[in-house]
Amino acid sequence: MSVLRWGEVRRQAADPGLLLTFFGAAAILGLFVLYPAFRVLTYPSWRDYLSIPQSLRWVQAARNSLVMMVISTCSATLLGLVFALAVTRPDMPGRRFFRGIAMLPLFAPPFMVAFAYILMFGRQGLITRTLFGLDVNIFGWHGLWLVQTIAFFPLAMIIIEGVLEAINPSLEHAARNLGASEGAVVRTISLGLARPGITGAMLVVAISVLADFGNAVLIAGGFPLLATEAWFRMEGMGDLKGAALVVAMLLVPTTALFLLERYWVSRRVYTTVTGRGSRIERPPTPTALKWGVGVICTLASLMIVLVYFGVIAGAFTAVWGRDWSPTLDHWRLAADRFATLWTSMKIGALAGIMTGGVGVVVAFLTSRHLPLRQFLDFLAVLPGALPGVFVGVGFVLAFNATVLGGTFWILVIALGFWHLPMGYQAAAARLKQIDRTIEEAAVNLGATGLRVLWDVYLPLLLRALVEAFAVSFIRAVTNVSIVVFLIAPGQLVATFVILGMIQSNTWGAAAALTTMLLLITFVAIGATSLTAGRFVRAPAMG
Repeated sequence: MSVLRWGEVRRQAADPGLLLTFFGAAAILGLFVLYPAFRVLTYPSWRDYLSIPQSLRWVQAARNSLVMMVISTCSATLLGLVFALAVTRPDMPGRRFFRGIAMLPLFAPPFMVAFAYILMFGRQGLITRTLFGLDVNIFGWHGLWLVQTIAFFPLAMIIIEGVLEAINPSLEHAARNLGASEGAVVRTISLGLARPGITGAMLVVAISVLADFGNAVLIAGGFPLLATEAWFRMEGMGDLKGAALVVAMLLVPTTALFLLERYWVSRRVYTTVTGRGSRIERPPTPTALKWGVGVICTLASLMIVLVYFGVIAGAFTAVWGRDWSPTLDHWRLAADRFATLWTSMKIGALAGIMTGGVGVVVAFLTSRHLPLRQFLDFLAVLPGALPGVFVGVGFVLAFNATVLGGTFWILVIALGFWHLPMGYQAAAARLKQIDRTIEEAAVNLGATGLRVLWDVYLPLLLRALVEAFAVSFIRAVTNVSIVVFLIAPGQLVATFVILGMIQSNTWGAAAALTTMLLLITFVAIGATSLTAGRFVRAPAMG
């Protein structure tokens, strides 16, 4: 370590305000991230853990969860790869349309795809019964497979798209000049170099599939899964110990996949551009590939459009499957539940502020040369490995008997800290792009560590802060997996009410309230785009 760097380490370690903030952040993360996880894992005794193989339902739920993880991950990643090929080939017709459509499932509430497909393909479905006169049972593993494929393939598309974009087109031209056929170029160059990205996409999708609660609780039917079994244990049996055991079982594969994904991404370099290079156009896409990709993307886009069409149409249909006359009665019933929507927005806003604020502070602290900063980094990313049902059960065990239990704030804290990795990683990535000479100038003028954060870094991190707030707000407003465990009678939120409406076959009002939730989501996305755009333009205007 150089003398200059050693002096910087000593200066930061001797800053009392910086040290106090560091240990305060570590204590808060320990309380709201580590302690709930510890309570879940230690609440059952070792005898309870040893008895797991004797419970046939739990063994079946674990096996079913792993089977769904494999088949849904494979199908979602394959579909994501097809869309990534479509949106990265300049000569692909409709590629911008396909990308826009593919992003829509990411903005939908986590139960919306399952709800929409029940309306479209169930026994009262518009397509299955009304149009074709079929009696189709969509509930079970096959319905869940379809739903999870559509819900999670955009995650794979985004990751694989970035890898394909990084491939230098000159490699494809070189392969063609050496005599490779069009199909061989795509197979050996495009797909060959994209393998690390495809593997990373599979890991991300697998984690999402394992932790999926919203879709599974609606459409899995009698097909037991670990993510839903915990809720059934608490709701139907009041078995808190059984719920803790189930989510502890779920934690094992999700944590393993999370750590493997982080290791895989950190050791891979997704670029083939060396030297100065050139931005030449990609060679033409083989005709057969273009038609095949176009057909698959068109069919998948239709399935995505049906998600939004089904829910919106359900909000205006008198009795779904029986009376197709238009009505506004469902909107009146949904309006009576507007208070739950307002509660969701307040919780989402406060959770978003918490995610963004804590994320920025922790990212700044881990960028300092302070002892135990790796431990603080670990605490900040740990919630990314925790399924929502695990967090819900953990907060019940950790705080239900405290002043937080049954209050508005337990939901805010649980959702805010569960989404913390998004705010933390966004701020950490932005910090790496900021020239350290700006900080050095402030230090030379006598600024302390916290003053550097407030005066130097915070203005430069406003874009990351806004984006973290928006993502956390949207996910908090639409969350199901945590709120079902922590909801209190006087603090009902919209997603919990919608879930109850769907399960009681009050589909019209559920569709109307879901549509309201969608409007809030898209307004938040639009506002974020406008606000973030101003931060991008601000330096040029100055």
